[in-house]
Amino acid sequence: MDFYRNLYNGNAMVRFREPSRYPGKIIPLGIILAFLVLLQICGEHHSTKYNENLPPETSIFISSSGILNPTQSVQVISWDGRDPDGFVIGFYYRWKSNADSTEWIFTKAHSDTFELSISGDTASYIFQIKAIDDDSLADPTPASQLFPIKNTIPKIGWITNRRIPDTTFTVASFTWNATDLDGDSTITNFEWALDDTMNWTSISGILRTVTINEDNGLTEGDHCFYLRAVDIAGAKSEIIRMPEDMTWYVKEPVNGYLLVDDYSSETVGSGYPDKYYKGLLKSLIGNFNYWNIEEQFPASMTQFTETLKLFDRVVWYTDLIMETDDHFIAAQVAIPEVLDDSGKVIYICQFNTGFGSQGDPLAFTPVDALGDYYSRISSLKIFSPQTDIQIALSDTSIKLPELKTTTNIFGTYSVSAKEGSVVLYRYDGKVFVILGRNDNTGEYDMVFSGAPLHLINGNSNLDDFFDIILNDVFK
Repeated sequence: MDFYRNLYNGNAMVRFREPSRYPGKIIPLGIILAFLVLLQICGEHHSTKYNENLPPETSIFISSSGILNPTQSVQVISWDGRDPDGFVIGFYYRWKSNADSTEWIFTKAHSDTFELSISGDTASYIFQIKAIDDDSLADPTPASQLFPIKNTIPKIGWITNRRIPDTTFTVASFTWNATDLDGDSTITNFEWALDDTMNWTSISGILRTVTINEDNGLTEGDHCFYLRAVDIAGAKSEIIRMPEDMTWYVKEPVNGYLLVDDYSSETVGSGYPDKYYKGLLKSLIGNFNYWNIEEQFPASMTQFTETLKLFDRVVWYTDLIMETDDHFIAAQVAIPEVLDDSGKVIYICQFNTGFGSQGDPLAFTPVDALGDYYSRISSLKIFSPQTDIQIALSDTSIKLPELKTTTNIFGTYSVSAKEGSVVLYRYDGKVFVILGRNDNTGEYDMVFSGAPLHLINGNSNLDDFFDIILNDVFK
């Protein structure tokens, strides 16, 4: 039977035959000892080093052992991580504005943009970030960088196509752009002043437009408007002025009547509409207000609407219109507000070919739909008055005059009236002039004509029609 000796060394055991009993198979002692040392080394490595996870390392691409130069509060920062025995799955970062900040935020990104708040001229933030490896082990020494922040002054400027007209009534709107490198949210308010920079009025920093009126000092005469931005640190932008190097003129309304000139030409071919309507109101009213929106149309819809609302009676005449015309779009917005504000409107227009192909552009009028298109209505044609107005107003004394075309009218549509409206004139049996009733107030407060009325004065009695409307209907 074989006899074995056991040698123990840590986790290894060697069995060998007793050499004295087997002289022919002797194993050299040096080999045995070397083998035992090898087993010892392998055993130690296996038990203490093989499964130990090494932490990742983190770096910030912008870093310095010293202090960085002060910079703006909007920071774009990039970072990276490396894991010697695995891979990085993400990062935890935080901004330390004080020593007690402990909130870490997880991200898989390698860069981001940060808006740092600043409430004074300067501030300092410490950015820290640590990589996380695939065994959820974090870098025990996060990368860190101090960022000194310096407040930047906001910038402000007028929007180019929103200039104030050279003449307005006692309403004016101003629109601007404003930015701040520290973030637009740091603009806390704007300050405006009229005529000089001695007295400033503050408005919210969210706004980018303001409308002023007579209550703000907008009276008859020359004026200019100043504006500046103020940020959270109290820093003020440069002062901008409108108009930039002159003034604009403000007219105070002389009474409640406004004539809106929206006709593109004043020629023989157009029938001199300005001359007719100015003479009409002068004879019926005396003094009145005149507004040529072909030359002085404001860029602000608010200014346009609030200007119309200054007046009780508005006579607005225009030539061929399309749905996309700026002035017609303004009419769709402004006229309903004038009517809801107890105003009365006469709107005289002429439709271009193809008008009404999109949506319901005449919803603000007493027109239900367009009718037949007339490429030409010859001169001396009769527009027949209707008696429906006597029934509607319960007044049989109201007798509309028969009208006759003075010259050819090229390109016009008949219309149909909405329910509750009153047909005033027909040509060729088709409706052209309508009196509209306000659904909210029940009053008859709008006259709509789809034909240029100043060209229908062949009997020289068109003034009588306007006299009835302005003095009997629009009481």
